Amino acid sequence: MKIKVFLDEALFRRFTKFDILSRRRLWRLPVTFAAILAAAAAVAFIMHRVKGAVFLGVVLLIVGLGMPLVYFSTFFLSLKKQVKLNRLSTPRLVYTLILTEDEEGIAVENLSEHAVYRWQQVYHAYRDSDATYLYMTPDRAFILPDSAVEGSPEELWTLICRMVEPEKCTVLKH
Repeated sequence: MKIKVFLDEALFRRFTKFDILSRRRLWRLPVTFAAILAAAAAVAFIMHRVKGAVFLGVVLLIVGLGMPLVYFSTFFLSLKKQVKLNRLSTPRLVYTLILTEDEEGIAVENLSEHAVYRWQQVYHAYRDSDATYLYMTPDRAFILPDSAVEGSPEELWTLICRMVEPEKCTVLKH
């Protein structure tokens, strides 16, 4: 099965949000920080009769809510910058994958590189509503858009599930 991957802004954004926010769950630290400081601010507000407690509560609340705001703003601005840097405003060919049922059945190439992977090397595969994400390591994934698949996306997912251990195949809730 040959898949010529044309990446565009929407697909890249969807994948990056999934990877950073859902799979890696990097949203937890700023949200936990906000919750702790908000709780501390609530305690300070409850102790409003103590001199400076309300001021401390306001400062804790501003910092507690400001940090996640800055974190997520930076994330989305960085995402916008990556789209521009990679020239994804219009779809462009980034790599081609050839998947077979051979043991070394994952071949990837772009204009300057060629690599072959074994199915055993697959870290995890995720099936999303419009693409499949094939992770070779926890930090490196190939995005396989449904529109680029020769045949049907279901055939692709069936092939991956047949070649990769079942616990490494996850269908995402849509």
